[in-house]
Amino acid sequence: MPDTRIKDVAKHAGVSEATITRVVNKKGYVSEATRRKVLKSIKELNYIPNRMASALKNNCTGIIGNVLPFVPDNFFFSYMAAALRSAASSCDYQLLLMYNETNKNLRERLLHEVISRMVEGLVFTAEIASSHGAIREVLNKKIPVIMIERPLSMAGVDKILLDDFSGSAMAARKFLDMGHRTMGFIGKELRAGAVERNRFTGFKQELKKGGAALRETMSVFTPEYNAGYGYKAMKHIMEQDRKNRPTACFLAADALVCGALQYLYDAHLRIPEDISLIGYDNTLSAFCSPPITSVAVPYDEIGRLAISLFRERRDYDRHVDKTIQLSLSIMDRGSVADIRGLKRG
Repeated sequence: MPDTRIKDVAKHAGVSEATITRVVNKKGYVSEATRRKVLKSIKELNYIPNRMASALKNNCTGIIGNVLPFVPDNFFFSYMAAALRSAASSCDYQLLLMYNETNKNLRERLLHEVISRMVEGLVFTAEIASSHGAIREVLNKKIPVIMIERPLSMAGVDKILLDDFSGSAMAARKFLDMGHRTMGFIGKELRAGAVERNRFTGFKQELKKGGAALRETMSVFTPEYNAGYGYKAMKHIMEQDRKNRPTACFLAADALVCGALQYLYDAHLRIPEDISLIGYDNTLSAFCSPPITSVAVPYDEIGRLAISLFRERRDYDRHVDKTIQLSLSIMDRGSVADIRGLKRG
């Protein structure tokens, strides 16, 4: 039936329009028999509820915004968005992806768009520096804000952090335990932020604790996490001194691993026989040939926590800010050779 309205469904089911609204919005008491009767009428009449009208009336759109960077080469953010979407869907919310802008004016326009679209909450998986004023405007509208991994320091925001320092230290410990003493590091420029510094420092300090040193010439820092830079960085490490190549290399993102593998293939070098590798974020490493050991991020847990933090603010009016730090783990796929007792060189 075209243009079916709520009063048509109410008449067909023999109930009030208010009852139809309670069934559609899943709010308020309705007996099971009445609910089944209403749902049957909705199906037979092909009634599609006007969600926007309901949203305007009740200030409940069922939409959570996710601000993320547009970086097709880095699957970290795709995995994060998928986890958020799954967690939101389990609570009858939809996730609206909104790509972060590098231009400050455009970025602040994006945050104003958040308000105009009446999102009920906002999750950042992108760094959004220099936009405190616009974010404060969002918070003033009573829209819960959660920042993941790269938060701004401001009141009213909940934060989910990753223990990148310990994650990288685990990678170093894995190499050390397997007998490696000469290792390379490939990561993003340290000035990019605390995440990059923690990934590098955690690796470097764990090596030092284990009696090994990370040579400056074997540390390469790239402008971005992508395969092209991974290729160039691995080429630099392996070709600068062919007589003193590292036996292992830690790459601070799986996107870098993909490029490094292409160089090693071109150079006829095998993993782990010629060099051992560990990646970071556990996104692409499982699909590489050979599969690569990687530091694993608990994406599903992050998604559940983000939606839980949102609902605590939205449904239970929590005012105290929360910061949660999550541990990482190693997903071992056999890309680290055991060279204990072997003489290299």
